Amino acid sequence: MLRALLFAVLLASPAAFAGKSKKPPKEKHDALGFIKLNGVRTEVRWTDGDSFKINEGDRKGMGTRLVGYNTLEAYGPVHQWGEWTAMELFTLARASSKVAAAQEWSCTSDGKVDGYKRLLVKCEQLAAEMARSGHALAYAVDGEKPDPEVVAAQAEAMKEKRGIWAKGSTFGVITSLHSVGEDGNEDPQAYNRVVDTRTGQALKRKHQDRYQSCQNVCLETDGQQSCMVYVPFRHRYRGKPDCLKSSE
Repeated sequence: MLRALLFAVLLASPAAFAGKSKKPPKEKHDALGFIKLNGVRTEVRWTDGDSFKINEGDRKGMGTRLVGYNTLEAYGPVHQWGEWTAMELFTLARASSKVAAAQEWSCTSDGKVDGYKRLLVKCEQLAAEMARSGHALAYAVDGEKPDPEVVAAQAEAMKEKRGIWAKGSTFGVITSLHSVGEDGNEDPQAYNRVVDTRTGQALKRKHQDRYQSCQNVCLETDGQQSCMVYVPFRHRYRGKPDCLKSSE
């Protein structure tokens, strides 16, 4: 009986399996490139426009955060301002890694890491060029001083309506959202971070709001608004909610 069943399966028409087509591969926005880190040419994998993972050497596999600028989040369609749709800005965000990887940049690091154990790296020329092309924001946090060259490059991009400024600009762009009670945190106060596009200073805005996953949060800076979709960190890359899955 088993032999007859196997024979029948082998003779089955290929059309019987036509409905089980493979899913198309997900689009990746990573990009391979090279930098000179403290003078040593190093292969890196750009995960977005302002961070990469080191592919070789003593720090192989280590993540980084580039200081002085910030690109839009590339884990989903979350940003919105002006006449942009979230999906349009997400398309630009995904492209920023390839823009960064298109050239070989000279970068430095003193070995310090941030709160996420990412190596802090400075690539001054890259920061200015990303801002000038409209793919990045001048960005300084927690006592850092904005780089005047990056701020000027961003002002040029905004005036010429390049990249993320092509359909409107705003005085403040939300770069991170945190909900009260996020990840079990019992602190009754949380903060959001908004970068002032006129100065490059990214300041914390404390609040007592509790957000729902996929909630669209809008904040004003001197009468101008920007929005960002809140998604808890643990769900941005795994177990994505529907508001992020629609982009894949």
